[in-house]
Amino acid sequence: MSENHGEPIPAGQAKIPDELTLRFDSGFDLGRITQMLTAARERGGPTPETVCTLNLVAIYFTAAQYDRAREALEAAGAVHPCRLIVLVGDPLAEADSLTARASVVRTAGAISMERLVLMATGKAVRHLESAMMGLLIPEVPMVVVWGGRPEGDLLLRAVESADRIITDSGARPPTYLAEQARLMAGGAPLGDLAWARIFPWQSLAAECLDLPNLREHRGNLKSARVVCAGALGAEGLLLAGWMASRIKRLQISVEVQGDAGDFDSESTVTTGIPSAGALPRAAPMGLGHVALFEFIAPPATFTLRREKGLLIAEVKGDDDGEVVHRIRLPPESPGRLLGLELKLLAGVDELYAASVQAATKLLP
Repeated sequence: MSENHGEPIPAGQAKIPDELTLRFDSGFDLGRITQMLTAARERGGPTPETVCTLNLVAIYFTAAQYDRAREALEAAGAVHPCRLIVLVGDPLAEADSLTARASVVRTAGAISMERLVLMATGKAVRHLESAMMGLLIPEVPMVVVWGGRPEGDLLLRAVESADRIITDSGARPPTYLAEQARLMAGGAPLGDLAWARIFPWQSLAAECLDLPNLREHRGNLKSARVVCAGALGAEGLLLAGWMASRIKRLQISVEVQGDAGDFDSESTVTTGIPSAGALPRAAPMGLGHVALFEFIAPPATFTLRREKGLLIAEVKGDDDGEVVHRIRLPPESPGRLLGLELKLLAGVDELYAASVQAATKLLP
């Protein structure tokens, strides 16, 4: 085992101030990792109080995956103080290696996050799971953020031990929703960032149907369709599945039209670092995202569509005349979706489970 403090981090791994590093030859030494974490805590002076509401375990299979997710993990951790344990296992690498890194985040005089990053390559990835289990804080919930496909032995073991597992079906082919459905049918406590992305669509649809002059149409809904931009996406399937699970015998379809640029021609976010004073905007529409949601309760037609950073609802055919309602999409910020899913720290989201099951019936 070798020990290095403040050494250069290999390309693809962002350097974190005051981060300590240990390298191991065979197996993780949990005692040394705990000592390193204590040293990281003491670097800011007398050890302050630590606030911790959960173990947040994030599992990725390349360093690049973790780099893309790191800002969101830490932003969510600022809202939900935690011990963040990141496992990065790359079994396809030729050389075997084991590295542990430790650092802390301080907020208002207390440590709000303890960050442990365990990295392994080659055959050494077999050491990650046991090391992670030995570093958990007992008697607080364990939430796993799963950065891979929803399959494999490691995921099945996470299902057995975690209070909640958060995936992102929107980052994978929509056919993987069938695997999500299979796991949830067995009671897996899954959450989904793709589900969080469609909250504004669900909210606006429910709001329209709850307007006093439109409530009369709720019992007469006959059909619905969801349009995805450029390709079939998990978000569109989940939105359609949500509607189908709420209203039985509804005729529903999911379609693909154009591409994201056809519905969101003006970019709503800038790349890189925003200029001073720039307002945060909604995320740009991505391939497969929901572009339009329409449901019909004769003679009324409800149409929800995205136009740049707005969701616009129009109701035509109602006796009281045309209704137009607009809401602004929430600004995109790192960790916003993950923070929403972390509000449920344990158990199964029954509405999501029903929507996934209904969505799989709409797969081609």
